[in-house]
Amino acid sequence: MAVNLSVSESILATPPELGAAVCPSIRARLLSTLFDNRRPLVMSIVASAFVAAAAYVRLHQPWTIVWLFADVWLLLGRLSIIHAYVAHSRKGPANPGPWAAAYAPLCVATSLMLGLGTMGCVRTTDTTLAALAIMVASGILGGVASRNAAVPRLAIAQICVVSIPIGVGALLSPTDGSWILVPPLLLYVGAMTSIVRRHYRGLVALMTAEQNHAELAARFDAALTHMPHGLCTLDPAGKVVIANSRTAQLFGTSVDMLKLNVPLPEFISHAGFAQFDDALRQQFVERCTAWLQEKRRPLALELRNGRQLELRRNPVPDGSAVVIIEDVTERRQSEAKVLYLARHDSLTGLANRRELRECLDRILLRSHTRRETRTAVLYLDLDGFKQVNDRHGHTAGDEVLETVAARLRQTLRHGEFAARLGGDEFAVIVEEATLSAIVAIAQRVIREIAKPYALTAGGTISLGTSIGIALAEPHEPVDSLIRRADEAMYSAKNAGKGTYRIAGNDGELETDADYDASVGAA
Repeated sequence: MAVNLSVSESILATPPELGAAVCPSIRARLLSTLFDNRRPLVMSIVASAFVAAAAYVRLHQPWTIVWLFADVWLLLGRLSIIHAYVAHSRKGPANPGPWAAAYAPLCVATSLMLGLGTMGCVRTTDTTLAALAIMVASGILGGVASRNAAVPRLAIAQICVVSIPIGVGALLSPTDGSWILVPPLLLYVGAMTSIVRRHYRGLVALMTAEQNHAELAARFDAALTHMPHGLCTLDPAGKVVIANSRTAQLFGTSVDMLKLNVPLPEFISHAGFAQFDDALRQQFVERCTAWLQEKRRPLALELRNGRQLELRRNPVPDGSAVVIIEDVTERRQSEAKVLYLARHDSLTGLANRRELRECLDRILLRSHTRRETRTAVLYLDLDGFKQVNDRHGHTAGDEVLETVAARLRQTLRHGEFAARLGGDEFAVIVEEATLSAIVAIAQRVIREIAKPYALTAGGTISLGTSIGIALAEPHEPVDSLIRRADEAMYSAKNAGKGTYRIAGNDGELETDADYDASVGAA
């Protein structure tokens, strides 16, 4: 709209004494209130037109006709602007400033006509008509003070252009004592002005609070939407009242599919219906219900797609709670990887010395140590491995060690466990086997390791291995068992390499017959 805003902008501006200028968004909301609630506007102008018509009937003077038609014309003009603004705002956000600039002069003109018409009534000798006009004018001013308080200068201007002519009319009235209307009129104007200012401050405070609340709610909503964890809030009855979009993502569903106002177990069961079969769903419901009642540590949940979730419940003093749902899949995988690396050799993937000791500890605790079957440790050392590093380099040496580890995995069977102790030293645990079976394992390992090794860089090499065997004695410490196997391995090397030796209590026994004889003597 092309409008000359010079006068209107002055009327629409906020008086300096009412405080600093408000922000543009609130200013726009204040101006938009001019176009709300058309019914009081119509009723006030109809009341003014009624007084004009009554004045015409009683006085038959031309100015009453002008007043009546001016009221009708101004009403239609104001309603047309309101209708145009509302229609424009329905299409999208509309700036009310230009519309208010066109609307304000009509407001002032309407009030001026009311003031001049009332002045004409007061100046007559018809006291009934004067009383009617003053009564209607005072009521309309009350409505102006309330309806247009969001634009204080406009409201005060309307009050003034109505009140000043009435005061002048009272002073010029031929009726004796009419001047007595002036003091109450001044007090009324002061009261209306005070009401306008107070309403304006209240509106600004309310709109500012609403805007701050909306901004806070928007930030909270953004935080809920973009937070990396799922979040559910529970009421004191344990029902889910809020759930963010991340919760839906974790269960592979959409926000629209989330079922609110139900207990948490049912909520998750419904959200993750594709992740549970009937048995898993019932199992989870029972676990989750017990977890909520006992307030235990975080609840772990593994989905069918392999994702691992962790639920943490944080109670609130009013009895409600906040449940955080975290995807811990990567963390658990990282923890498992760290634990694996802490217990396995990084080159060969076999168990390391620490894992060997702990595994052997567990085996010995449950071992029956019967004479016919025993738990044994086979201590392996490669024969000639140093020459591989010296002649072909450490890369070739690492390649050979990886091949040895692979051959050990292929050679060993159920109840047999391999580890790399460091360098070219390996160990095998055999749980509850006869001596002949243990010796057969050692011989099988010697044959496998003795096979040629093809190097990536070209050529082949051959290695052997020497094995020391130690059979666990009742209540024997792990360190003692490993030490005896190590000593037996050195005996095998001294015996010519590529062979094995069995450790006894008082020294090495070189043959199975020696071992059997020692058992018989015992």
